[in-house]
Amino acid sequence: MSDRTDTRAQLRRLAERYLEQCDEYTNHEERERLVSNWEAQYERAQSIVSDFKLRAGDPSGSRFLEVGFGSGIQLLTFAKAGAQVSGLEVNPVLYEIATECFAREGVEGELHLYDGSTMPFNDSTFDFAFSVSVLEHTADPDRLISEVARVLVPGGKFYLSFPNRLTLREHHTDILGISYLPRAWASYIVRKFYNRNSVEELNLHFVSYLTLLRSLRGTGLRIQYEVGDAPGMKAFVKRVLSWMGIHHGAFLRTIMIVLVKSEK
Repeated sequence: MSDRTDTRAQLRRLAERYLEQCDEYTNHEERERLVSNWEAQYERAQSIVSDFKLRAGDPSGSRFLEVGFGSGIQLLTFAKAGAQVSGLEVNPVLYEIATECFAREGVEGELHLYDGSTMPFNDSTFDFAFSVSVLEHTADPDRLISEVARVLVPGGKFYLSFPNRLTLREHHTDILGISYLPRAWASYIVRKFYNRNSVEELNLHFVSYLTLLRSLRGTGLRIQYEVGDAPGMKAFVKRVLSWMGIHHGAFLRTIMIVLVKSEK
């Protein structure tokens, strides 16, 4: 068995352990989608670190925070890239799995189980913050973003990624158009017509670029527009959108955006 195959099998076992101990992902298709995502985590983590370096900066030697570290694989990869890592998680099973992963790899990291509200850190603690596919599971995105702003140093950066509400197929349920509806309506339809309880089980909320803009008010965080110097229509469109004050991620299936804390 190759190392890659062995790693994927190990991650599948961890995903199945998580599913066995949590009252989430009771729908078969959603469970299999989660397991498949976990199987690919090591490979995906490497590409995320590369993208982070390109868009936010080199994490090596930095004080680095991940909000919602899940299995811990992404945070572990940032630690191996030289970051001094800390992480927050609300799910005790995921916290346990991530702690074991760090111990097994012999990598240092400060992992915290917290209440999802107040982060257990002083103001201006971190150079970078990072959060992928967490904001849509947060009932109060304003609170999460304001807390990240508080713990970032002036000039610090927050790499944030979440599924776009405006995508045709909702990311977690794969149901066409469901995220366009108010949450209560979506929950009723998913239960009534699909016999699933995904919205409540996954604490699923539908987040758009406009949601993010509202959450940024008064935080001191601003959007970093990514235009680039490459010629072509794509770069031209990015420049026009940035001139209009719109990040190009607003129109993508997954919004990936870098926020910068004011130095004042």
